[in-house]
Amino acid sequence: MGKEKNTKVTMDPFQEWSHSVGRIGTVIALIYMVAIPFIVLTVYDAMPTLGDVFNLATFSILLIYIPVGISEAISYTPVLGSSAYLTFITGNIMNLKLPCAINAIKLTKTEQNTPEGDAVASVAVAVSSIMTIVILALAALLSSRISFVFEIPQVKTASNYIIPALFGSLTLGLFSSGNSGSKIVKHGIKGVIPVLVIVSVLSLVVRITSGGSLFGAIGFLIIAMLPIAIITSRILWKKGIITVEDNPAMVKKEEKDK
Repeated sequence: MGKEKNTKVTMDPFQEWSHSVGRIGTVIALIYMVAIPFIVLTVYDAMPTLGDVFNLATFSILLIYIPVGISEAISYTPVLGSSAYLTFITGNIMNLKLPCAINAIKLTKTEQNTPEGDAVASVAVAVSSIMTIVILALAALLSSRISFVFEIPQVKTASNYIIPALFGSLTLGLFSSGNSGSKIVKHGIKGVIPVLVIVSVLSLVVRITSGGSLFGAIGFLIIAMLPIAIITSRILWKKGIITVEDNPAMVKKEEKDK
């Protein structure tokens, strides 16, 4: 009989601890999120019937948010690592927590899915959450005094470009050759070109035929496009178009340290 291979994965103590605490925290957060509405409705004797809750409008909302939730878990978790628990509990992922985590990992020159990277991402998400609470508390207290600022036309115009500017700079950083990890991916953006083409064509078709948009189907699109991007990237990698190479900056640093 051949020797049995040991397939057990040994995790770093910090990652093991963070996954354990993260699962417990997620369960507690879910209990709170579900229990609070029931407690409030019971106290005020306003408990709705099942027919009021499960109707066509509810299912329409679920058709949008269930695929979005699944696609976010699939696409964000590999980047966030064990900090994903805190990120999903606190929310506001795409336009705040994810950029904070990625930028923190880059600034500290750590790598994703390593104990160091997970620790840095966890701290970044935690600090971001605390700052969000502080800012919202100040905004609530000073709302009557600063509300006029948000009515200024220049501020309204600028606010429309905050998210595109944020993700534009983030994307440039991700695809730049100055990656701080030991490995760099060259021409990796070519792997998502088919996805961009497909989504652009679908958007044009929907716009021309019905005058609508694909916003309501964004969750389904992400789930459908992820395997396409992975398959395309793998094919291009096999053909040598996309390559994974040693980071020259890290190689020079190692040689200098020697």
